[in-house]
Amino acid sequence: MGYINLNKKSFFNNLDYFSKICSKDKISIALKDNAYGHGILEIGKMCQEYGIKHVFVRNIDEANKAKQFNFESILVLYDIPTTLDDDIVISINSIGDIKKIPKKSKIELKLDTGMHRNGISEDEIDLALEEIFENDLIINGIFTHFCCSDENNDITSEQEKKFQTMLQQIRKKVTYNFRIHCANSHGVFRVDMSRYDLARIGIGAYGYLDIEDKKYLKPVLSLYANKISTKKISIGDHIGYGSSAYIAKVSKIISNYDVGYADGFLRLSENKKSTIQDGRAIFGRISMDSFFVEGNDDTVCVFSDVDRFAKLHNTISYEILALLNPFIKRYEI
Repeated sequence: MGYINLNKKSFFNNLDYFSKICSKDKISIALKDNAYGHGILEIGKMCQEYGIKHVFVRNIDEANKAKQFNFESILVLYDIPTTLDDDIVISINSIGDIKKIPKKSKIELKLDTGMHRNGISEDEIDLALEEIFENDLIINGIFTHFCCSDENNDITSEQEKKFQTMLQQIRKKVTYNFRIHCANSHGVFRVDMSRYDLARIGIGAYGYLDIEDKKYLKPVLSLYANKISTKKISIGDHIGYGSSAYIAKVSKIISNYDVGYADGFLRLSENKKSTIQDGRAIFGRISMDSFFVEGNDDTVCVFSDVDRFAKLHNTISYEILALLNPFIKRYEI
């Protein structure tokens, strides 16, 4: 298969940008889901070098990978450990989680303020706190998640108000300090970050935001493919699967490259046309392990910005990035 380059200068540029908004010490970087396809070990190393203190991951396996970088906190969003681990913090997504967590573990209580995906509702707070105290768990933080911070409406403001109301209810029963956070990459523009201890920066750290200020951000990841073979085709020859997917109108030199939909490069059919980064057309259908373009370069850049493919497939940059095969070699440049 091909390989991925990760541009450290671009990553640091993006972290500099968010540091100006909410200070470096408040930034918590998304290493979840293999760092949005960028590679948890590679991005973890860059975070350590930059001085990031906090990260969040999907599960215990990812937390164990992140531990080598000595972050002050690793928040696990969707998994529960079987043994106590002082280095990680466990999210409570429902009342049912609480009694499953080893005693004396650090936890963060997620509040459902309107997304209705997971988290403790307002009428469950007292019961949740009672079970947390009974199970001798340590509240490290309280947080929520915004559902519409990338949209220009009042929903985020309404969620924040509800979050503050629920926090007041919690503070009546929890006498010690805990950290508070609610903002994601878009959310830092919607709330006063001086009121909060963390900002959970995900897609913005990797160079993508659906706001005007995205011009200051730079995509971090570039996907490259290596040549498998080169052929000369004649007028009337078809290329790849399907006799009508692509039929040559002129003779040309084409090459086959070692990236396909098994690597997360979503399939193109004759109904979806696109190009590699330099503008050369991709011929015919994407195969499981390869694609065709004109020329005989040893290596080609498939993309260095996924927005074009996100629009082509009517999806979002997150999906294009997260689907990249974790076994593709990743290199810091």
